Amino acid sequence: MANDSIYDIPKHITSRTYVKNAVVFVQELVEGTNGVPKNIKYYYALQNVPSSTAITNSNYWGGFTRTISSTNISGSETLPEFLWIPSYNISVDNQPKTNPIVFGNGYEQRIQDGIFNTLIKINLSFDMRNDLEARAILHFLKARKGTESFIMRHLPEIYADGGYKKRFYCSSFNSTFAFHDNHSIKATFIETNN
Repeated sequence: MANDSIYDIPKHITSRTYVKNAVVFVQELVEGTNGVPKNIKYYYALQNVPSSTAITNSNYWGGFTRTISSTNISGSETLPEFLWIPSYNISVDNQPKTNPIVFGNGYEQRIQDGIFNTLIKINLSFDMRNDLEARAILHFLKARKGTESFIMRHLPEIYADGGYKKRFYCSSFNSTFAFHDNHSIKATFIETNN
């Protein structure tokens, strides 16, 4: 494989074919400049992609989703979307934020802290993934830099709250190379409101 590093990502070329989990980028250029990038988006092949397939074809390419904007209900925004299905060994931490008030007679009252005070923290594993899938997962997480939030496409149903798209950021992740074409990745996704 020519591009096996998460740092060596080719530009999308419509006339090429791509294999599942291939990573490409598309850049939007600043007008009136000689190729100065204004915006770079990374896309991930959901399946083998035939030539002449547009990057906007959501049957073949993923990595972004549209969601209702929190600032403008009538508008929407494009957010990164984590596409890969985790292994079954998922653990979820719930720690509702509260403001306790303790009175002198031992009485205590608790009030929820904020509107969304029960944000979850998910510990995920992606076991026995091949080189291409591990590369795509690691690239996605590295590109978010631990700060940019994203939507998780395959959130376990019990935590999906009726299909509501929840935002997460990845606070930490690590990978283990077991042997040829076999990687394990562990990641912690923390739910956020922005």
